[in-house]
Amino acid sequence: MAQKKSNQAKSNPSRNSQKGKNSNTRPGSRPNSRGRQGWTPPPKSKAPLFGGIAGGIVVVVIVVVLIVINLTSGSTPNKVDQPASAQLVSAVTSVPVGIYNAIGTGSGNVSGPPTKISGAPLTLNTKPEILYIGAEWCPYCGAERWALVTSLSRFGTFTGLETGFSSSTDSYPSTPTFGFQSITYTSSYLSFVAVETQDVNHNSLMSLSSQESDLFKKYDSQGSIPFIDIGNKWFSAANYNPQVLQGLTHDDIAGTLSSPTNQTAESILGSANYLSATFCNIDGDQPASVCNSSGVQAAAKTLGTAKSTSNNKNTSKLK
Repeated sequence: MAQKKSNQAKSNPSRNSQKGKNSNTRPGSRPNSRGRQGWTPPPKSKAPLFGGIAGGIVVVVIVVVLIVINLTSGSTPNKVDQPASAQLVSAVTSVPVGIYNAIGTGSGNVSGPPTKISGAPLTLNTKPEILYIGAEWCPYCGAERWALVTSLSRFGTFTGLETGFSSSTDSYPSTPTFGFQSITYTSSYLSFVAVETQDVNHNSLMSLSSQESDLFKKYDSQGSIPFIDIGNKWFSAANYNPQVLQGLTHDDIAGTLSSPTNQTAESILGSANYLSATFCNIDGDQPASVCNSSGVQAAAKTLGTAKSTSNNKNTSKLK
């Protein structure tokens, strides 16, 4: 699934989406009951004064309790601005190839593999470009960043990764994720551009270029995020359900990546194998150690790009 674009993002040329917009429209006002046919006023209360005072005290106590609960319930950090620990980065970017190979296409946990598109090659610095567009509040974007970090780390190196959470008030609240706003990605094979259009509170963050905006409109008429244009040859959105990340910390999630039978690992690394297969498809199958691995080739076979097949067609649809 992907999420629909927030109206608040319209202040810049970005597109952001997810269901659960941050709308400024108030719910329709309720009709005045006195205007209804057959309405009669309620009888006056005959409760003694003491009862009224006691009831008022109870109401005040309840209000205070609710305020305290509301203040303490937001204790989970809701910003993507915490530097990722070296231990976390290592665990996510150095997954053994044997784990990828054992997971393959994810045992059914990858619900939306990439789909083929057609367009003029998208390049940056003479290398195929991977364009990601998302928002920090979006839980589907939050889930997809795990797959992007793991897959892209097989082709290059990230610096400046941050950790954080998606919005605490949206679907799949406070999904643990990475932040792309301050990253640098270095690769001999690919260029990676990340545009986070809004922060976790739906404030404008980064702007799309005119070219990026045109690509977004061309390949994603629904205006949904995450949006991933893979060299103008493949399109990818949300590959798996963020539910598999609920209740876990960043370190918990990283820890699952060493277990090929764990559902969270199957979702993330299965998605990473699909993404890697599309990267190999646009960069000349480099590096060979990744592109020829059995996990990537399993995904490539499903996509119809495996070296041993030429007639397979991808019939999967994004949700």
